[in-house]
Amino acid sequence: MCSKFGFKKGAASFYIVAFSTLLLVIIATSFALVITSEIARTSNDDLSQSAYDSALAGVEDAKVAFSNYRRCEEAANANPSLKAEKPVGNGEVTCKDILYWMENPDCYMVGHILGKIPKTEESEVVVGGVEKTGAGGETTTNQAYTCVIINTDLNDYRTTLTASKQIQTMRGAVGMGATNDVKKIKLSWYSVRNDVSLKFTNYDNTKNVVSFPAFGSSTISVPPTVEFQLVQTGVNFTLAQFDQTAAGQTNRGTLYFVPTDNKNKAMGSEENYIGIYNNTADVNVVSSDQVVKTNNRWVMNKAFLTYCDRNSTAEFYCSVEIEVPDPIGGAPRSNDTFMLSVSLPYQQPDTDFSIELICASGTCDTTAVPGGTGDSVAKITNSQIAIDSTGRANDLYRRVETRLETADTTFGAGYPYYALEILGPGTTEKLMTVTSEYNFYF
Repeated sequence: MCSKFGFKKGAASFYIVAFSTLLLVIIATSFALVITSEIARTSNDDLSQSAYDSALAGVEDAKVAFSNYRRCEEAANANPSLKAEKPVGNGEVTCKDILYWMENPDCYMVGHILGKIPKTEESEVVVGGVEKTGAGGETTTNQAYTCVIINTDLNDYRTTLTASKQIQTMRGAVGMGATNDVKKIKLSWYSVRNDVSLKFTNYDNTKNVVSFPAFGSSTISVPPTVEFQLVQTGVNFTLAQFDQTAAGQTNRGTLYFVPTDNKNKAMGSEENYIGIYNNTADVNVVSSDQVVKTNNRWVMNKAFLTYCDRNSTAEFYCSVEIEVPDPIGGAPRSNDTFMLSVSLPYQQPDTDFSIELICASGTCDTTAVPGGTGDSVAKITNSQIAIDSTGRANDLYRRVETRLETADTTFGAGYPYYALEILGPGTTEKLMTVTSEYNFYF
């Protein structure tokens, strides 16, 4: 005889087993979903890295392509009859072809210059090869760079200063004699990529004079104090002129910019401290007369208090426009001896910076400066190139933009940041560079 109580106990067991099974199914499904998600994420990471590697392969090929172009450019300078011609057919790549592609850049220029794409075709360049799997089989990687463009005419010069790379110079940066048309230099520094924590420890707002800040071993200047140097001459000059100044004229200037986030202090009068922020124009401006004074031994060369906007949406937090005086003797200014230098006196923190050369209206054939001033930005042609490379792995793309130095911006072995450096008790170091050029133009 069956007991109804026994029947109820059997039904309870059934429900317990059912719920336990359902719980195990849910747990197993969750584990399966997690594993599938991790596999997909790993696969996407691998594809992303492969696409990035493909883009870097495009950058490396662009370096070789530009080197080929420079050889052809030298040949064209020696032989004026060697000019760019639109490529025809699919024969051997010539200097005329390379000159044409560089003067008419497109996504396929690098592949064309290196002969990886037929002259009259447009296609991506396959990179990589065959990967062997652990099981002994082989799988072909589906990688390529789809678009690589080399730009030789840039609106600015930019790079990064670090503790090991303290001085960056530009010399003869503007081609075709346009240096004489430059009336202002726009220096911007501390990119949004460097850091977003603006501490402004490099200026004490309670003081009434701009002075170089004193830092402890744990203090970091953010944004950093920057040193900017200008060297220029007329077409004919003497070494003695570098120590001379005249009304609105100098052959050199050394400026120090100490950032602050206090607009009122940055607009201060020169009697107490040098504030260079123009509230009406919303820009920091150093006049040409102030540049001249930095080379006048009878005038104290004070640091310039520079307003940096911590809430700025621009690429750089700090920027200043420096009006360029005439060289000693007046215009024209020589392109061969026009040099700019940017450095970090405190060697910290790592700092991106950009330099733009601004010309008066109608004197530069480049981009107009925003704001309706009529000014324009000169093309910087002899210092850097920009490489824009897009890589692909399967259906995932990565894009890389980089700058490549095309001139010796540190004078070969470089030159010392300090004339004499004391490294410790009884230890000093002096770095010297000797040139064998007896006819050096200085």
